[in-house]
Amino acid sequence: MKRIASIAAGVLAVTVLTASGAALAPTDVLIEDGKIVVDAADFEGNMLRIPENRRTEFRSNYDRVVTVLDNIYIARTFADRARKAGLDQDPAVQRRLQQLQDGLLADLYAQKVEREAPAVNLEQRAREVYKAEQGRLMKPEEVYIQSILVGLKGRTRDMAAELAKKVREEADKPGADFLAVADKYSDDPDKRRNGGDLGYNSPNAFVDPVRIAIANMKRKGEVSQPIESEFGFHIIKLIDRKPPTPAKFEEVKRKLIDLEREKLNRQRIDALVKEIHDSPTVVIHKENVEKLVVPIDPKELERKATEAAAAPAPAKP
Repeated sequence: MKRIASIAAGVLAVTVLTASGAALAPTDVLIEDGKIVVDAADFEGNMLRIPENRRTEFRSNYDRVVTVLDNIYIARTFADRARKAGLDQDPAVQRRLQQLQDGLLADLYAQKVEREAPAVNLEQRAREVYKAEQGRLMKPEEVYIQSILVGLKGRTRDMAAELAKKVREEADKPGADFLAVADKYSDDPDKRRNGGDLGYNSPNAFVDPVRIAIANMKRKGEVSQPIESEFGFHIIKLIDRKPPTPAKFEEVKRKLIDLEREKLNRQRIDALVKEIHDSPTVVIHKENVEKLVVPIDPKELERKATEAAAAPAPAKP
């Protein structure tokens, strides 16, 4: 409890200072326990793992900030104990630590290449892609559904099924007001907001049993039989169905631009990788690389697999 309070106090300082517009110095301490110290620079370093355009949103949540600081503190304490145990002296461990650092720096360099890339008219390129692939760029089917949910709370499954059957009969009577029936019977928690009128949605927005039932409904105004799901029994009415239609450019513009930007960034990185591979000074010591490979006799593998299959199962405790 004392540790949690200490972390919360540190995070509160971050929150208050940030809200007041004052910046923390990199060495401002957030958590400390003897020689174990977590400061503002540690937090900022951890934020590098979050995409830049999402960091403000991430930092707006108190619990997330607390969790980050606690994770840093625990990891630093474990690492300190590992050093005291001499685990950091293993040459393989030292190289793995260097590889982790290399991986982070490589990611940062790739981001730098992306930021500093020359400006390109991606909207024009997106229009060209749209024109070439317009037949493939479709706006998905949408269905207009009204819904009643007979839930299981306070009922057995049989009770809910019997009530759902009664509700369906009432909703499907000639001239029946489906939404009035929904108002009377539906247990859907969204009923107060939408009254059972769900409007247009993708069929994929519904749970699988409902989605399948919608796919089999052909006539506008058709009321389904009760459909069982994990939430209870659904009675749905098909109001309208919009088939897939070619998407307008403005509807897919952002997606196409993002895809083109991603493609250009990938091409830039691929070009840099090729440049590195093509370096005239690089030397691969193939004979040493080959020594890393452990030769395995396929027949020996087969023999061990046969022995394992024939071995008696271990006795249950």
